[in-house]
Amino acid sequence: MLYYFVPDASMSGGIKVAYQFVDALNALGVPAVIASPGGMASTWFQSHAAVIDATDARRNFHTEDIAVFSFPQDYSALRELPGQLVFHCRETSPLIGPILADSRVQVLTCWRRATEHVRAHGVLDPIEVGVSIAPCFAYTGEPKFEYAAACMPRQGAELCEAVQRAYGFMRYIAIDGLSESEVARVMKYSSIFLATDEEEWFGLPALEAMSAGCIVVSVPVQGGMEYLEDGINGRVARSGDFVSAVGQLLQEQSDILRFRMRQAAVATARGYTQERMLQRLSEQLHGPLSHWRRNA
Repeated sequence: MLYYFVPDASMSGGIKVAYQFVDALNALGVPAVIASPGGMASTWFQSHAAVIDATDARRNFHTEDIAVFSFPQDYSALRELPGQLVFHCRETSPLIGPILADSRVQVLTCWRRATEHVRAHGVLDPIEVGVSIAPCFAYTGEPKFEYAAACMPRQGAELCEAVQRAYGFMRYIAIDGLSESEVARVMKYSSIFLATDEEEWFGLPALEAMSAGCIVVSVPVQGGMEYLEDGINGRVARSGDFVSAVGQLLQEQSDILRFRMRQAAVATARGYTQERMLQRLSEQLHGPLSHWRRNA
């Protein structure tokens, strides 16, 4: 059995990526469950993954089992388990240094720059399994409100407030605390998405916004540079230039530019569909992860 250990049921991208990975494994015939404190399941997004109590998972863990985790803080407790330990790398913070130095830990990565990072830190054979965007975000021609901007002010609230002060005629919708389906609905009708978290690693909300047909204005973030091309499918601007970058998009003569960026954003997001992730993971399950199938 494969157990994916998560620290809680919070509204963070890392939690959703964990469920996403378990769903993909189950779809490909590999038995996998979420192991959560108290067996608490995340309900703010759609998933078919079974959830069990993490304490029970540890108690019943056998040498042939697999423990997967993505939060570095879980490493010290999970490394004592008898089976295989797998780190699902979605961030490149200094906290993961001890994990990468442990030769007993198999490393999976979610995105290309994470793969490059772990290789630079001595992991010779990371397996890139990718991430995907939920189908509910796929833009299907919904009418866009050109002066509506979605934002997540949990991080980078100062930048969001600065944009609102500068362009008071805009409508701003905070997606923090909304369910996945509610976020998708807001993004499909919004024209712009403000990605203001300078500490973001991959930035799944920005990629979801692109899928929903938003033009993303983002501060530079490590993972986002994998899919964001300034002036092509979005805007990338440092905090000091962020407000003016939004203003440039709002100019009337930018209508054609906004249309082209929106089309390019949707096209970029199609590279991260669930089907593509399943195909990539299937290839890995017939390659370096083939022992996961044999244990199924």
